[in-house]
Amino acid sequence: MNAEPSDIDETITLVESDPQWPALFAAESARVSAALADIATHIEHVGSTAVPGLAGKPIVDLLVGVRSLDEGRAGARRLAALGYEDFGEVFIPGRLYLRRRGPPHFNVAIAEDGGAFFASQLAVRDYLRSHPDEAKAYADEKRKVHAAGARLFSTYSQGKHAFVASLVERALAWAAGSR
Repeated sequence: MNAEPSDIDETITLVESDPQWPALFAAESARVSAALADIATHIEHVGSTAVPGLAGKPIVDLLVGVRSLDEGRAGARRLAALGYEDFGEVFIPGRLYLRRRGPPHFNVAIAEDGGAFFASQLAVRDYLRSHPDEAKAYADEKRKVHAAGARLFSTYSQGKHAFVASLVERALAWAAGSR
């Protein structure tokens, strides 16, 4: 059963990069992989916790690639058994969003492997890993938005939306040129 979109808003905090994030990803990725072994084509560490040195929310993001969103929906039901809240295709068409709060905290995005959302997430991660100046600018933007009072997921996301949209464009252009 999907959680309601109105339940998605939550208080956010920003922290400096934590060297434990990759290990947390590896452990949770193994749990998710075991639950989705027959449908997951890839499980990738994305988001700020996947970029060494990048400040962010202390929430490890997993990107699960599937052959179809219908398979993804079946997978989401399995992840609910692991304690994930299933928000379905909230806010972003073609992406299923789930979260599990601990600590540690995890988000899972399920999307078609090779689709636009999947590709953009990998492009941004790899771009930020390869461009420390862009990672610093992104961290600065996040701190600015948070310092201006954006303490809820909704206002924080809205506050950095223009910057993120531009970042995605740069990352996709870079990814297309680096192949």
